[in-house]
Amino acid sequence: MIKKKDGLPFIEPKSDYYQQESTRLKYVPISREDIVLWAKFFNNNPTERFLGFENSDKTAIEKAQFWIDRQIKRLNEGQFGQLKILHKETGEFIGIGGVIMREFEDLFEYEISYSFMPKFWGKGYATELAKHFKAYMFTYSDCSNLISIIHHENEASINVAQKNGMSNHRSIEDYMGMKVIVFRVNRGSFLDS
Repeated sequence: MIKKKDGLPFIEPKSDYYQQESTRLKYVPISREDIVLWAKFFNNNPTERFLGFENSDKTAIEKAQFWIDRQIKRLNEGQFGQLKILHKETGEFIGIGGVIMREFEDLFEYEISYSFMPKFWGKGYATELAKHFKAYMFTYSDCSNLISIIHHENEASINVAQKNGMSNHRSIEDYMGMKVIVFRVNRGSFLDS
């Protein structure tokens, strides 16, 4: 459903957004109890520079708290947000991901985003998540386009975007202090596939 927020249109998620499953993954609301789990993501993680924390003096707990508090705020405000990702078979916490609303180039855009704990990299989970949320957004919402904003050196995420049918829309030299590539896919290409 498209609503107005601060005079601009935005899509409100249906309640089922916060409880979903894909083939191997389960997506559930994140909570403050997850801060300690998520803080482990920031311990000696070489990909932290892809997330805008490269020169941060925050501790791992502070970074995790900042991240999780943003998702809780989005949930409480009736917006899309990242969810806790659990492995369906083991119940293990493996990352955070979903759809987030971005104000981007004077428009509201919806971004597929994710971050997985390093020990779960290279197992196809990011591609599974990305394809799942693309299908969800184009099937159950009025969303006409989805983006992924990816650090220009993040080859793994670039590959995920391409596997998800996204194409290179443009490069931006300074987005949150990083050089990024914006990948985009539209509803028409999803419906045609």
